Amino acid sequence: MTGTMTGTGTLIRLILRRDRVLLPVWIVISALLPASIASATTDLYADQAARDSFAAASAGNPAQLAMRGPIYDASVGGLTAWTLGSSLALIGGLVSILLVTRHTRVEEETGRRELLASGVIGRHAPLAAALAAVLAANLLLGLLSVPALVAGGLPAGSSLLFGLSTAAGGWAFAAVAAVTGQLTAFSGTTRGIAIAAGGLLFALRSLADAGHVGWLAWVSPFGWVRLTRPYAGDQWWVLGLIAVFVATLTAVAFALSTRRDVAGGLIPARPGPAGGTLPGAFSLAARLHRSTLAGFAIGFGALGALLGVAARGLNTQLDTPQLRELAATLGGAEARLSDVFFTFVMYVLSQLVAGAALVSALRARIEEAEGRAELLLSTPVGRLRWALSHLVLAVVSPVLLLTVLGAAAGLTFDGDVARVTGATLAYLPAVWTMTGIATLMFGLLPRLAAAVSWTALGLFLVVDLLAEFKLATGIVLDLSPFVHVPAMLLSGASSPVASLLGLTVVAITLTTAGLAFLRRRDLMPSA
Repeated sequence: MTGTMTGTGTLIRLILRRDRVLLPVWIVISALLPASIASATTDLYADQAARDSFAAASAGNPAQLAMRGPIYDASVGGLTAWTLGSSLALIGGLVSILLVTRHTRVEEETGRRELLASGVIGRHAPLAAALAAVLAANLLLGLLSVPALVAGGLPAGSSLLFGLSTAAGGWAFAAVAAVTGQLTAFSGTTRGIAIAAGGLLFALRSLADAGHVGWLAWVSPFGWVRLTRPYAGDQWWVLGLIAVFVATLTAVAFALSTRRDVAGGLIPARPGPAGGTLPGAFSLAARLHRSTLAGFAIGFGALGALLGVAARGLNTQLDTPQLRELAATLGGAEARLSDVFFTFVMYVLSQLVAGAALVSALRARIEEAEGRAELLLSTPVGRLRWALSHLVLAVVSPVLLLTVLGAAAGLTFDGDVARVTGATLAYLPAVWTMTGIATLMFGLLPRLAAAVSWTALGLFLVVDLLAEFKLATGIVLDLSPFVHVPAMLLSGASSPVASLLGLTVVAITLTTAGLAFLRRRDLMPSA
């Protein structure tokens, strides 16, 4: 085993050098969030009575339960942990998936892994280095959040547990990405499977808390992160579950790595037609995207059905005058608790759909980096036609995913498929805006396209989180396209035409600019 790990230290230093900007930005922003939320909580709720009142209201709000679970303790620390537990696990998990994929599967896809393997680099060194760097970054993030929390008057032991819980969320999904990286030969599919797994695990945790199916929380890392209960009993032993989960998946990843070829996956790529005829640009793009898109469609369909079942029972389980009044306050006189619940959860799921759209939008950059685009462009296929072949899939894929999600939820929710599907499709312009950002960067700064696009999605997640505590307002809040999507299921929603049309115009403008830049730049095969 020692020989297979040769060169791990060297590769760790290479990873740190390549991500010398991304890692510090992610770590510093995430480490500062807990203290900021704790300070905002103190300002918003002046005394314990105000915090108790908020906790009581949240306990009966299915949307809050679905997003963050129950409040275990109404102290400043307890509310901070409640606010950030699932959110930081989601952000840290997404970044960890992207980093592990970048330094494992992408390296194989571009041929650099094979070049390294010709030197003194063990077979398992790249995976070991990627996991070590990402796990250490998550740990540093968690530990750096502790001093500011303690300085704000929160208990040191609970603050340390909260910091480690934050790190544990990233560890869990780094391990998930390590396994999915062994299954397929393509980085986009690797990311897609890992993100879909994250969405399913988040939905299980939501169902556990909002649907009162408590045992489901124990099968999801999102549930474990919350069940450590920092500032509310400090259940340190739950970290052991996460450690076992990470160790098990890591061992599985290394075991699977020995059973496949370098640059290959356990799921073999389907061979092309025997005739050997090069398909057209759009046919080739459809072939490249279809497996990933099919996997996403199945995953989001299952999520929709699961959420529909969870939402359906809320109208009878929580049918009290107080909760009916809450629903009316949030969504108008005709709003139901199930509508409020689904609207809040859909807000998060739309950002997962945006992640799926980015996988499709950035596929053209992968083709360029690996030199296959240059080969295709040596035929009568023009550059703009080649780019549009991938862009069309990136535009169509969220239509399919949101439709599948809405239709599955509608069938299991209240039988009104058209109403629920229409509410999910309202997020299309916001998702297309993310596609526009990716296209702009692909045309302007192709080597940074993936990093900037995924970072933008992560920053939008952070902005949405800060907005709840009025730490992001005005222009900063307006930067997130998801903020401008009206809640179509709620009768009190704003008129959708202006905001959706505005987002669509922004998406078209970004996309057009990206294609214009692409026509004027050279191809850049190296990643």
